[in-house]
Amino acid sequence: FSATISPDIEEIAETFMNDPVKVSAEVYVDPSKMKQEYYDVKSSLKLSLLIHLLKKEMTGLVMVFCNSRRYVDVVEKNLRHNGINAMAIHGGLSQNRRSNTITKFNTSKKAQVLVCTDVAARGLDIPGVSHVYNYDLPDDPKQYIHRIGRTARAGESGKVINLLSDRDHDNFSRVLRDYDVRIEKKEKPYIEKIEITGDSGRRNNSAGRNGRRKFGPRKSFGGKPRSKKRF
Repeated sequence: FSATISPDIEEIAETFMNDPVKVSAEVYVDPSKMKQEYYDVKSSLKLSLLIHLLKKEMTGLVMVFCNSRRYVDVVEKNLRHNGINAMAIHGGLSQNRRSNTITKFNTSKKAQVLVCTDVAARGLDIPGVSHVYNYDLPDDPKQYIHRIGRTARAGESGKVINLLSDRDHDNFSRVLRDYDVRIEKKEKPYIEKIEITGDSGRRNNSAGRNGRRKFGPRKSFGGKPRSKKRF
């Protein structure tokens, strides 16, 4: 059993198995019931915007994806500090703790927000996830598809919200380039001042003094990425 069957696995099956039969599940996610949006904000405002949207839009279970364990811990800490019932899961936690966290989120509903790395992007069946937030855009566009597949499942509707700062633009452009997805741009709402504790991610902000970008002018989305670096 596997979420995906790669060519090397197919070759092994054909070589060592007698008359293997492939059984595939039907598509479980309905793209027509999934709404995708993005906000373009400064890195220093990303956490404030996330808290604002969670308090405004929360209707069911929510998953917030980050690219690193450190960001997961920082985001979870600040959500709880601002009155949002959140829990964290990433590869730095023991298997027992991860299992308990998923049980609380999936079964007992003791937490409405699960802040996680891509360890939670596959292999988990969590019904009732109404919103998926990408606090960071993944480096690999395939991971974007796995992440958003946590919502709009089994006939239910779902919403994906991407929070983009300067460091996310290249990754977001690769998602638009590689996949036929419609992602609507949303205007940043008025955000009330909130108290942020700990490192909110400013260390990775690619803007220099006075908000100027270090690596040239800002790109617009929908076209080819300006960087010719291969990934």
